[in-house]
Amino acid sequence: MKLYKELADWWPLMSPHTEYEEEASLYLDIIRRHHPEVKKAVEFGSGGGSNAFYLKQHFAMTLSDLSEDMLAVSRKLNSELPHLQGDMRTIDAGTGFDLVFIHDAIMYFTETADLLAVMENAKKHLHEDGILFIMADQFTETFQPTTNHGGTDSGDRGMRYLEWTFDSNPHDHATETEYLYILKDSGGITREHDSTRSGLFSMPEWRTLLKQAGFQAEFERVAYSSEPGTYFAIVAKQAE
Repeated sequence: MKLYKELADWWPLMSPHTEYEEEASLYLDIIRRHHPEVKKAVEFGSGGGSNAFYLKQHFAMTLSDLSEDMLAVSRKLNSELPHLQGDMRTIDAGTGFDLVFIHDAIMYFTETADLLAVMENAKKHLHEDGILFIMADQFTETFQPTTNHGGTDSGDRGMRYLEWTFDSNPHDHATETEYLYILKDSGGITREHDSTRSGLFSMPEWRTLLKQAGFQAEFERVAYSSEPGTYFAIVAKQAE
């Protein structure tokens, strides 16, 4: 996506970190219930670092992302944290972590082999009592076509976006999202278009893949105050 490359410096205007405080708190509550003693965590697909901005107050974090441009955004917000560039299927951030945290970046995989590779790599990073937390945006059981819009201003810069998510082929493992951006700065107004595909898998499919990777999975309902729809986090403990 352009938003993660040449348009990455607009990300804080599209999705300000201040909008993540509630969700980070909800995730922390779930994490603490399953592992009260998390001290060391790594995030795969950390993007602009918005969740990490709040979670780092509770445990040490290492951040990783495929996009160096997004890591540059995160470094401005989380300058004290280590940042690593790499693919979450193969990155080596070390071992002995209590938590591998994956937010919606996991959704860009539309093949089961890629999801399995991420899970297996996460397991390599974990201490034997560590957990894997995945916040998937959608499941086959919960998906609904949606539209969304938003954006903010900062100084002489401003951004507005329109987002439309739909499933053009119910027989595959993907949904489509189209974006329109309107960008304003001192040079005037420009317009950009972006599009992406996101994975759509059932809960049994997630559970089966996690079992193959050596995990036992639980699904926990996440209720956002400002987000309609049904959302579940996946918390995976290592199988004995």
